[in-house]
Amino acid sequence: MIADATRYQSIVQRPYQRGAVAVAFILLAVLLLGFVGLGLDVGRLYVSKTELQNAADACALAAAGALTGANVDQLVAAEDFGTEAAGRNRVGMQASAASVDEDDITFSDTLDGSYQSRSAATDAGVELNMRFVRCTLEEANIPLLLLQVINLLPGQGISPGTARATAVATLSPSVSNCALPLAICKKPGSSEPDFGYVRGEWLLGRFDPPANLTGKFKWVEFPGFERTPDLAGLIGGSGQCDLSDTLELTPATGAINSLVDVWNWRMGVMKASGPPAGAFVPDFTGYAYTPVNWPAAFNAFEDFTAKRGSNTPWNSLPDLGGGWQATTSEVHAAGGDRRLVVGPVVDCSGWDSGGTEAQEILGWACYLMLNPVSNPNMDMGLEYRGPASDIASGCVTSGAPGGPGAGGPKVPTLVQ
Repeated sequence: MIADATRYQSIVQRPYQRGAVAVAFILLAVLLLGFVGLGLDVGRLYVSKTELQNAADACALAAAGALTGANVDQLVAAEDFGTEAAGRNRVGMQASAASVDEDDITFSDTLDGSYQSRSAATDAGVELNMRFVRCTLEEANIPLLLLQVINLLPGQGISPGTARATAVATLSPSVSNCALPLAICKKPGSSEPDFGYVRGEWLLGRFDPPANLTGKFKWVEFPGFERTPDLAGLIGGSGQCDLSDTLELTPATGAINSLVDVWNWRMGVMKASGPPAGAFVPDFTGYAYTPVNWPAAFNAFEDFTAKRGSNTPWNSLPDLGGGWQATTSEVHAAGGDRRLVVGPVVDCSGWDSGGTEAQEILGWACYLMLNPVSNPNMDMGLEYRGPASDIASGCVTSGAPGGPGAGGPKVPTLVQ
């Protein structure tokens, strides 16, 4: 009797045990699916955040490159640069290009200051003092797997996910940079940072090295770089990069006729056949300065910043003769920062007497290209703007940023 009772009890309890296992399995499966969904959702948000951060970084770095104080419309240029750079990054799991609204790009004169949009910074003096740019990008309505499941439950309603990324950039000293192969010669007995020059001083010279005005500037070759001999390519492009103040250079020898076309195109002046092949865009303005329209022959910089703001084309000075023409203001509106240029400073005293020995780079100068020329024997002008590391010079280049003591030309740098 006892054995029969035990067997009966076991038969009665067995179905209930099987039901308990099924319930436990369902609960465990739901829990596991929840963790899987949570993992997928977190991964989706992480990818979205990474995509947005890449776009925000690109936006801020590109926009900071325009904050030189050398264009009364620099915030317009910065906004255009930032929007274009951000749009080259894809978001939404690489589904579409990043989109930037006007209010997504804001500016301030200090890192911790009050940031405002371009349209809010209406005072020209305030605009020129803006040195920091912040790009804030957002992706809303991100579909999340776990939230979709939770929203199926009665009384539940959770919104889709949102990812946001912010980046702040400014111009900071570099440890390497890009520069044109045109060196400023230090004045005898002078020293850094200005090497005997005064901000706003004009320098005159020619493309033909033997006719260079002694003690002013020289065409040079940067050693150790494969593309250095192509001076026309360097002037038509962004110059020689990966440069530092530890390099030595030698003078370029012979008449350099091929440089005229690319030099003039930086000001939007071209032959009837069109711009030189492979050259970059011209500057925001092609307006030229000579002793004819600027008798002081000194400090045309402030007028230059205003001409940039209105994208003023070449004013046919100097007279280049037939075959040269100016581009329209629309061409310059789509241009860039092409006339404020970084170049090395060297001691040219040995070269003036016919020597070609290598000279150490003593520093980096910023200069303004004043006018186009029609041939290598025509005087070209530069305006000295100060050390390239000085934010007031107006120069900015590309390169690797360094710490506060780097001392190189200004380059766009992420600071937040």
